[in-house]
Amino acid sequence: MGFVEAYKSFWRNYANFSGRASRSEYWYTVLWNGMISAIFYILALIFGLSTFLAFAASMGETEVSGVAAMGPLLTIGIIFWLYGIAILIPSLSLLIRRIRDTGKSPWLIFLTFIPFVGSIIILVLTLLPSEYADFDADPYGY
Repeated sequence: MGFVEAYKSFWRNYANFSGRASRSEYWYTVLWNGMISAIFYILALIFGLSTFLAFAASMGETEVSGVAAMGPLLTIGIIFWLYGIAILIPSLSLLIRRIRDTGKSPWLIFLTFIPFVGSIIILVLTLLPSEYADFDADPYGY
């Protein structure tokens, strides 16, 4: 699966918790989400720095100009927060499908609740190759 096709599939399978996701589908989507998050962080850094400079420049003046400068930073933060909420369910479904593709039980997703170690185990599971090339050989029936 290609880079753009993986991201389209990510949104098409928004709440599809059945089936499987290949390594390329999973990691291309992680890369897409990482790039989008990096853009938000860069914009927040730029607008945060300009907000800081606006506050520093208006120290003796009215507070209205300093508050007005915070508007773009607040807008970026709200959009980033909404994006995070929007990708929550599809990311969870993609992770479950990826774990199924490795031949493991999707209930292993609850390992993420173990501090530090759980995240490492999930990372290793997502790096494993596909277990079953034939859908009929899958013991879980997914």
